[in-house]
Amino acid sequence: MIKLQFTSFFSLQLLLLLIFFQLPVLASDYSDNISEEYLRSQFTFAAADKLKYAECKKKSYPTCTYIWGAADKKDEARLKAGLAPKGNKLQVVYAQARSKKDFERVLATYKDAEKVEGLASQAVWSNKRHQLSMITDNNLIIHVNLEDISIADLKGKSISIAQYLLDK
Repeated sequence: MIKLQFTSFFSLQLLLLLIFFQLPVLASDYSDNISEEYLRSQFTFAAADKLKYAECKKKSYPTCTYIWGAADKKDEARLKAGLAPKGNKLQVVYAQARSKKDFERVLATYKDAEKVEGLASQAVWSNKRHQLSMITDNNLIIHVNLEDISIADLKGKSISIAQYLLDK
């Protein structure tokens, strides 16, 4: 009996280690969702613009951040300080919900949510946040956020990106 408890204890530790080491992999699962080629097809890049930052990592949730623009002498210093460079920014956050009710709690924080029909199970746009949020049929919540991008139709562009992500 003691041997069984000892083995169960180490099995539990092994399971926890596997779960712990699996979490960073979850963020990298999304890393190939958006390529520089795709960004260039969706946004206007000036001749001097380049993709300055592309990273998918587990923060509170798996988060992919893409920043592009002209090189700036402060970019390297910002990166060394653990900050992202400045520029046009697309950020995609993925969160696995347990149920549709989890999405309702997310929506409770939106004061300006506009329903977006025909996208995922449910989707909303927030003009104030420049963010589209949606939940899929398998309860994956995806937020598409655009910052510092000078285009007239941020909502339309966010919907296009969201549809692209859903098709992947």
